[in-house]
Amino acid sequence: MYVLRFFIIKPIIASTCLGMKLQMSEFDFFISVMVVVLLTAAGNIINDYFDVKVDKINKPERVLIGTKVKRRVAMMAHQSMNILAVLLSVYLCMKFDSWKPLAIPVSIATLLWFYSPFFKKQIFIGNLVVAFCVSIVPIWTGVFEIPEILKEYGDIHSNPKALQSSLWLWILAYSCFAFLLSLSREALKDLEDLMGDTQGKYHTMPIVLGEKWTRFYAAALMTSCLFAVGFVFTEAGLSIKKDVNASVFTLILVILPGTLTIIRTLSARSKNHYSVASLLAKTTMAGGIILCLLAGTYLWSC
Repeated sequence: MYVLRFFIIKPIIASTCLGMKLQMSEFDFFISVMVVVLLTAAGNIINDYFDVKVDKINKPERVLIGTKVKRRVAMMAHQSMNILAVLLSVYLCMKFDSWKPLAIPVSIATLLWFYSPFFKKQIFIGNLVVAFCVSIVPIWTGVFEIPEILKEYGDIHSNPKALQSSLWLWILAYSCFAFLLSLSREALKDLEDLMGDTQGKYHTMPIVLGEKWTRFYAAALMTSCLFAVGFVFTEAGLSIKKDVNASVFTLILVILPGTLTIIRTLSARSKNHYSVASLLAKTTMAGGIILCLLAGTYLWSC
């Protein structure tokens, strides 16, 4: 969220001759970040709460609830974090006189509550829920900031609609990137947790469709993600021949780890193989964030 704020939104609005500035204070933006942090933490806690039995098989060394943390304490922490996240969101909605964004944290808190006991056990639905929640993070970055920028500068900007489109295009591009990558990685996690999920009587993709088709599915999603990165690269006006530095960084940070993820996924035959593929998918996502920094540098230079 901070990378998008300072390396995408800020350089785009600063590139005009109007001297446009970010409208959210650093405190308010920090509050918006904390909303996401709290919702994510609460989601992880409730996931661990319901998955103790399965996690003892899939990752016994990482089971905390019932061993180091009491179940009652975990549930209280989950509820407290969700309530605090919603209250902070109410503060932001009041501050910027916009109540529609409140639907986002309320929806995410609700989805993550039902994720472990219900959605996670169903084919595709659980993966879709997680990918959706991850893809909302870039959108949450601009949901208060962009309307405030347009409110402040819309009357004096020559083409406010073009400015709005440019800002949301970048944010939605990263949202799609996060969505596709998360869908792919969730499938890899299902493959990695196949043994425990089978004993837990889950209906995840590898259990219902088999490992082979799930591997193809995860690889196809990662391939789609890489093609999407290439599309955004060209749509941003970049060229492989002319913009050598941008091409090299895109190749090293995203295309290479993404390609290795595909290769490892298709050739995987054991839990350790799937763990490596999942780690490579994480690396691809991290590379996308670093690439965002470089994109901001390019925008500043323009």
